[in-house]
Amino acid sequence: FRSLAAVKLRTQLLHMRAPSADLQTMLHDIEQVEIVVRGLLDLARPGDISLAPTDVNAVVGGVLDHLDLQLGHRKIEVVRSLAPTLPAIPLDVDRVRAALLNVLGNAMDAMPDGGAITVSTGLRDGERAVVLEICDDCVGVDPAILDRVFDPFVTSKREGVGLGLANTRATVERHGGTITLTARELRGTCVTIVLPVSG
Repeated sequence: FRSLAAVKLRTQLLHMRAPSADLQTMLHDIEQVEIVVRGLLDLARPGDISLAPTDVNAVVGGVLDHLDLQLGHRKIEVVRSLAPTLPAIPLDVDRVRAALLNVLGNAMDAMPDGGAITVSTGLRDGERAVVLEICDDCVGVDPAILDRVFDPFVTSKREGVGLGLANTRATVERHGGTITLTARELRGTCVTIVLPVSG
């Protein structure tokens, strides 16, 4: 990874001295390789998670607030349906935030002409688990890859590498939870994350 960073730095310096389309293309390709390598490292060496009692609604709200300008620019409406009295659950906030950003980013990318995303939270299994659901009204996932969307290197994006959802699933499972993606009856998809109330 250090060698790749060195190559990127030298290419950036060359581009600053003598800008060219070829160097710009090289920088783009280097950044794509960085994404792949970082994703592979996250999968291969997930590292320790640091759990602390956390309000899921606060994490969800913070992520949506962070994306507010992007959502508005893309003409995507967000409907929040957050249960008001959820118990605090053990989470590694940074990892869960990254997972949510990935799921919401995928939904946004699937709606280039705008649309709506519904984000809801609640309790399940006799209040032993918190469920978080993110539903969109995009064109939906290709049925040919629907049952493999969480596998590494499976993607329908032209620029994608197929590691985002794989890492998201790894994060959820390290919290003792589950994640599923299902096609909605009329249009769009729902990602459902279920996390245990106690670790």
